[in-house]
Amino acid sequence: MMESIVATVAAGVVGVMAAVAIVKNPWILSFVASGVTDFPPFPLSAALLGLGASLAVGAIAGLLPALVAVRVSVIDAIRY
Repeated sequence: MMESIVATVAAGVVGVMAAVAIVKNPWILSFVASGVTDFPPFPLSAALLGLGASLAVGAIAGLLPALVAVRVSVIDAIRY
């Protein structure tokens, strides 16, 4: 379960960094918002919400395999 949480948090961090880079990119802004002079800031709450959502998805996605792995006896796990 810890592996899935770490992987999704890492992916969430990369996703938030990509989102900030896309939002702050002047080339993209020239296409999307031509004529807009006052751009709203990228809120920290949106970044934290994205990271929290990725953490929740990782925990839920890792829960079922972790529960199945706990129920397998050690002898059966070594045998296969």
